[in-house]
Amino acid sequence: RSVFRPVIGKVMERFAPGAVVLQCGADSLSGDRLGCFNLSLKGHADCVDFVRSFNVPMLVLGGGGYTLRNVPRCWTYETAVLLGEKDIKDDLPYNDYYEYFGPD
Repeated sequence: RSVFRPVIGKVMERFAPGAVVLQCGADSLSGDRLGCFNLSLKGHADCVDFVRSFNVPMLVLGGGGYTLRNVPRCWTYETAVLLGEKDIKDDLPYNDYYEYFGPD
């Protein structure tokens, strides 16, 4: 928050874009094999929510992320945040792919 919000706030103020393309690379999450930023899932999504708060049209893209269990969790949570659903359950219903995406 101490870096992202002031910088993006100033960018939005200065340039007043008519739309924003937001690339949400999951490689900045904690535990990613290649990334080094160590953001939490909620911290990452807070950035998305902050940009959303400006009420300009957004094109949100996924990208990056080299730890298989982090990427779908990140994009699912951020999709929920974009839709205004911030309180989603951590429970993952059992399915044929549970071993790939379920908890360790």
